[in-house]
Amino acid sequence: MDLGAQVKNNFSIKLMIKNLRIICFFLALFFTQKVSSQQDNISDDRIFVKCLIDATGAKVSGDFYLADSLYKKCLEINPKSGVVNFELSGIFLTLNQPQKALEYASTAVIIDPGNEWYLANLALAYKENANHKKSAQIFSKLSEIKPDKISYLFSLTEELLNGSNYKKALKALNKIEEKIGVSEDLSIQKHQIYVFLKDKKKAINELTKLIAFSPENIRGLGLLAEYYQNINKAKESKNLLDKMMFIDSSNGLVRLSLFQFHYKNGEIIKAYRELLYVMESLEVENNLKKQMLLQISYDEKSPYNINQICKLAESYLKSDFQSSEVLLLLGNLKMHQRKEDTACFYIRESLKINPLPIEGWTQLITSTLSRNKLEITIKDSKNAIESHPNQPFLYLALGIALNQKNKFESAIENLKKGKNLVFNNSFLESDFNQQIGDSYYGIKKFKMAFDYYEMSLALNPENINLLNNYSYYLALEKVNLERAKELILKVIDKFPDNSTYMDTYGWVLFQIGEYEEAEQILFNAVIKDGEKSGEILEHYGDVLFKLDNKKKAITFWKKAKATGEHSKELIQKINENKFIE
Repeated sequence: MDLGAQVKNNFSIKLMIKNLRIICFFLALFFTQKVSSQQDNISDDRIFVKCLIDATGAKVSGDFYLADSLYKKCLEINPKSGVVNFELSGIFLTLNQPQKALEYASTAVIIDPGNEWYLANLALAYKENANHKKSAQIFSKLSEIKPDKISYLFSLTEELLNGSNYKKALKALNKIEEKIGVSEDLSIQKHQIYVFLKDKKKAINELTKLIAFSPENIRGLGLLAEYYQNINKAKESKNLLDKMMFIDSSNGLVRLSLFQFHYKNGEIIKAYRELLYVMESLEVENNLKKQMLLQISYDEKSPYNINQICKLAESYLKSDFQSSEVLLLLGNLKMHQRKEDTACFYIRESLKINPLPIEGWTQLITSTLSRNKLEITIKDSKNAIESHPNQPFLYLALGIALNQKNKFESAIENLKKGKNLVFNNSFLESDFNQQIGDSYYGIKKFKMAFDYYEMSLALNPENINLLNNYSYYLALEKVNLERAKELILKVIDKFPDNSTYMDTYGWVLFQIGEYEEAEQILFNAVIKDGEKSGEILEHYGDVLFKLDNKKKAITFWKKAKATGEHSKELIQKINENKFIE
């Protein structure tokens, strides 16, 4: 915790305690006043007391809105009640309404200008309104009124620093030091101010004084070594680093200082070894380690390669496995290393902690889908949609996986949801139409399927995969064969030597009845494929049969059977020695 945070916390705790005390004080004062004047406005007095007690109870229970209402009723009875204005100020500070808090705090001080707690509360209200000058003036006054209360000096210092009044802040810190002696936090704070003011001599002297007081103060030694390095006094810096290693070579802060020294001096390998140690250390705060790791990782000029950064990230996670940022970083790095299973593990762990980074989901789902891990893709896509219900890609990936699992009805439902989310992206909309078409084809609603294919091609006429598949499906169903031929010729024009596309073209020609041309195309496909595709071999056998070369046709049917990839009718073709539609 930094000095400012410490000041704030200490002051807040003490103020809370005093708030309770002041309530008791004013209640006692109130009753004392009423005993001496019982005959005057006794009814109003009783209402005021009850209202004040009820308001305080509501505040203590956390019902600030009820407390606000009750305190204001108190003011209707007694507008000059300092304690009520004081309490209302505190409520509005809690409700993050600093301007209203300031109004009530100011009124309380006007009513009772010498009240210490009203003044402290007013200083706090000015602070929350970012009026650090006024806040500092009041804390300065309080430190004079109560010189024994160091908390006011700490608060004064904080406000002077907030207001960039560094020289006066130094004076306040010196007063604190006179009271409590040399302190690590004070010396470091003063050192940092002198660095900002570019007073090298005093910046060095502050830390030298601290080290003289505490010779084995690692933090002070490290800061001084770093400062020497920054002002180009490498020898002095190295001497201090050697001293720190002698004192405690296992301390992460010591190794951090060594990393900084080696890195600045271009000793990259030495720096890396120290940084590995730092990443596992418990002495260095996780936030600092994480900041260093992310900076090195995303810096285009970083001297370290992917493998080295992976090791740094893995070392970091040994002390903090709950960092979603580092887990996601390591997942990305493992993806670049083509270690996709490991990458997916780290990305998934990251998303369990923080499901918001859409790039994490995209990487995860793209990886599993491309490797045909369909059940995992479906699960991850559904989880991603819970966090990002308006991301169309997630629905597309889910739809593709469901199609491949033959869950066509579910695919249609999710794909249509995703398509409705697409805005100004014709290619993405085209992909949705293609997948919806595949879903309808899967449930044998061929007209619907072909309509969606046409919509898809209207948006992306160069979709090679769709041109081929749509052409083939038309041929299988023996409909609109001229359109099928038109589509596949576009593909063949760009990829004339692809055996899959040649097979589609040959099969379209077969269905049209152009057997001789089909035979030539399919023969070339067989040659290109090396007789690996049972589908191509079977098609070639079919066209040979139509050309009355039955013996050769059966030979190729048998070759197709041997591959294990063939139609349902192939066995019947072989057994009956004839082509089966």
